[in-house]
Amino acid sequence: MKKLFILAALLCAPALYAAQQYTCCSYEETPKYGLYTNTTRVEFYGGVSLPEDDWTQQIGDTGFSAGIAFVRNILPWLTLGLDGNYAGFSKGDDFTTTAGDTANFRSGVATAMVAGRVYLFPKSMTRIYGTAGIGGGYMYAKEKNDTADSSETYDSTDIAWMLGAGLEFDIDETVVFGAEGRYNWVGLRSDLKDRVGHDNFGYWTMMLKLGVKF
Repeated sequence: MKKLFILAALLCAPALYAAQQYTCCSYEETPKYGLYTNTTRVEFYGGVSLPEDDWTQQIGDTGFSAGIAFVRNILPWLTLGLDGNYAGFSKGDDFTTTAGDTANFRSGVATAMVAGRVYLFPKSMTRIYGTAGIGGGYMYAKEKNDTADSSETYDSTDIAWMLGAGLEFDIDETVVFGAEGRYNWVGLRSDLKDRVGHDNFGYWTMMLKLGVKF
């Protein structure tokens, strides 16, 4: 009987070892998708920018937008971080100056903000979120006089904010891909405010993003 027991144990040992290895490796290799507390991401953005309709004829038209964000998960569904973005606009329509010359504007906006997000389905591979940010914005408008072949630049630095929404999904455990749309607002001061006759500027951005989780 004793010999039979030892023989059975020897025969079962390889099967038990294989089962243990399978369980261990299966657990370790399970991808860790979703968002978790105290994790960090760096994200890179690129897309298009579009001024509000009443600005298109004056300050510029559809252009590009690019940015970078540093994001920290305070909770799985809540993030806080830093966001930097630049939006450049294509040449605006020609207009006639008071001197009778033909001119146009080329403009751009740079912003730096503290931004937060609130997520739905934070533990899922695919997530949607709302975002908001506030900080400072710098805007310039270069007025080019085609008739006199000269130019003059007007600029302003003031408060800026944005509101938006996005969709993102995990490509793997560390890489995130997504799309985000924003409405952006920047206040105008000094000579730029006087030149364009407005005390703020609003524009839309639609961007794709690629992020890396740490």
